[in-house]
Amino acid sequence: MNTQRGVALILVVLFTSFLSAIGLGLALVVFMDRLATGNVQGSVGMLYAADAGIELVAHDLARAADWDLVLSGGVPASFTDGAAGGGRGIPGGGSVDLTAASNLLNCGKAAACTVAQMDANSRERPWGANNPRWQLFAYGPFGELTAFERPTPCYLAVWVADDGREQDGDPLSDGADESRPGHGIVRVRAEVYGPRGSRRAVEAELARFCLPEAGGCRPGIRVQSWQELRQTLP
Repeated sequence: MNTQRGVALILVVLFTSFLSAIGLGLALVVFMDRLATGNVQGSVGMLYAADAGIELVAHDLARAADWDLVLSGGVPASFTDGAAGGGRGIPGGGSVDLTAASNLLNCGKAAACTVAQMDANSRERPWGANNPRWQLFAYGPFGELTAFERPTPCYLAVWVADDGREQDGDPLSDGADESRPGHGIVRVRAEVYGPRGSRRAVEAELARFCLPEAGGCRPGIRVQSWQELRQTLP
């Protein structure tokens, strides 16, 4: 009789352990599914935030009378949160060094760039003296850009640079010769930084054009190209 009771107890323990394992497995599957869904939603939200940065800068560039001031860093966008550089906190956790981020774009390293380093030819920057000199133009917590019910917790930074095809040897100026290729065209790079090191970036080419109206024309902006940048992000 005692032997039967012992066997029954072992079977109960084994059955209970089996049910517990199934329950833990189901809980893990549900948790991983919710985590993956949240990551996808967050990633898509950050991509939309980067695209919103392009739209913001396009609006400001359309109103800017002198793009030379923009390309030389003399005029900021309508959306900034202090001096164009230094460390910033990321909503949701973490931080970003805007100065280091600008240097990485201009010469591939976090430290300050020399002119020779910015003019050096590379696969990403093959134009030599006409290599873009990225200027931080718009930046700040994305939730402060406008009134969002549930803003994506990220920090938005947008840089502007001259089009490298404009062979005037002066990447800080749009050039006065309207017949030159690249005149009236700038490159814009928007990057968003999220919690736990997440990042998304897009780059666009914007061109100035004239919207005909009574008595003349009104300056406008045309998006000539747009691409999401993934290969350059860690």
